[in-house]
Amino acid sequence: MPPQSLRAERGRNSDPSMRSILRPFRLLGLSLGLLATTMYAQPFEGILEFSKHTGPVLTTYKYYVKGDRVRIEEISARGDVQGIMLVDTRDKTVTAISPERKLYMDVPNMRLPKDVQTTVQKTSEMKDMAGYKCEKWIVKSPVEDRILTYWVAADEFNFFVPLLETLNRKDEQAVFFLEIKDNKGVFPMLGIEQKLDGAEVSRLEVTKVVKGEQKGSLFEIPAGFNKFERN
Repeated sequence: MPPQSLRAERGRNSDPSMRSILRPFRLLGLSLGLLATTMYAQPFEGILEFSKHTGPVLTTYKYYVKGDRVRIEEISARGDVQGIMLVDTRDKTVTAISPERKLYMDVPNMRLPKDVQTTVQKTSEMKDMAGYKCEKWIVKSPVEDRILTYWVAADEFNFFVPLLETLNRKDEQAVFFLEIKDNKGVFPMLGIEQKLDGAEVSRLEVTKVVKGEQKGSLFEIPAGFNKFERN
């Protein structure tokens, strides 16, 4: 195309009416780009540190997350690792490790899921916690004399629901969370368990979230550890 024609072509595209016609297509392209980014958002990988209060008892935990695997560490008041659980949410397996005794054992899951009757309320109330905007969710069960209040953050925490299902714990913090529909991809930065009269039973609170690639060796049984066999 001759230079004169190129200038003419540019002139036509700079016409206000032409720009107004093309604008929706540009917006459509932007929307599709944002949609593609959302569709291919990466699942959370990193470390979550949190504390659990049950009455006067305080326990500290760390979750190391990488894909389908989660390493759970229980930390003592002095900062030592007291116990470790390696959870594979794809294979639905749990391995308990004792760092002190250098032993490990497979943890069978023989418990039937607990069936509870609940009502769920997702509010529009928001709070800043651990660097996230968290939404307030309430799960209530008069039969169980419990009300659970969760402040949840959304950040592709896709591991959490499969983790709860694999561990199959019977505590209300876990059982009630699984009662919530559309609970995929969120993590409770704060969970408060109360009786219906308001008395607090337990509290789980995230204190730190660190995103980053985790070493695969964290999710493997350490070399030199022996399997504990029941006699």
